[in-house]
Amino acid sequence: MKTSDNLNKKISDWWDSHPFTLGISGESSDLVGRVDLSKMDLNYFQEIERKFRKHCQGGAQKDGAPLLSNLVDYDWLRQKKVLDIATGSGFAMAAFIQGGANVIGIDLTDFAVTQTKRNLICKNLKGEVIKMDAQQMKFNDESFDFVNAWGCLMHMPDTQKAVNEIYRVLKSDGRMLAYMYNKNSWPFWFNLVFLRGILLGQLIRYEFDINRLTSRFSDGFSVGGNPLAKFYTPRQAAKFFRNAGFSKVEAFSWQLPHEPDHWPMKKFPIFRYLPRQIKNFMSKRWGYGLIVKAEK
Repeated sequence: MKTSDNLNKKISDWWDSHPFTLGISGESSDLVGRVDLSKMDLNYFQEIERKFRKHCQGGAQKDGAPLLSNLVDYDWLRQKKVLDIATGSGFAMAAFIQGGANVIGIDLTDFAVTQTKRNLICKNLKGEVIKMDAQQMKFNDESFDFVNAWGCLMHMPDTQKAVNEIYRVLKSDGRMLAYMYNKNSWPFWFNLVFLRGILLGQLIRYEFDINRLTSRFSDGFSVGGNPLAKFYTPRQAAKFFRNAGFSKVEAFSWQLPHEPDHWPMKKFPIFRYLPRQIKNFMSKRWGYGLIVKAEK
């Protein structure tokens, strides 16, 4: 088996055992952890949505509006064919279906496929969910009007290959949205590189391999980290999409006004006392999230 295949399997196995459930599993202090199928009722999925809305308050959607509606044009999306990559709990897929789109969801793990199917059943929604690797999709060329790749491209061994695949399966006038991790962010440089990497010596431990450092202290930090989590600057992220052939690409730090309330670190959050205008500026320039919007 090739090295890339080994890493891909390691990533799949890890996320199958530590799925992204926004911390409601109670297994760990961060956002991952398995939940029994018997507990996946409507209240469970509504709680995931509530936590996502709270986490992304002011950045993803306005109060009461559809999920991600600050970033996705739901009027345009209606009746369109949509692909949701790395469905996770199915929160985005369900929102797109409720918005009138025809949606297919894919994920690399059995747990996410089962969880997403359960979400749709609980909400009485129709959509197809398939276990599939986004780096090697089995769809025909130009199959979708819109592709959502939320929080997944930075965990894939070959991000460029995945973006190339997104371009391939999009129709000629198709659009896409992605969420990635921002290398120009305050958490990357201060919390990861400076505090953990330099002051605590983790860069030496990981032989100055930034990806190993970020993988250890991002998703799944309380259980030893995940196999791969890469951070990109907006310019680096945009380059993936331009290389794939997208004609129009926007990549920018995702502004979440409340994010600096936890800076410079959660145990010493003195930035929360700064004026709102300053915090808005900081979030816009150095937010943890990176948004990419592209058109074919």
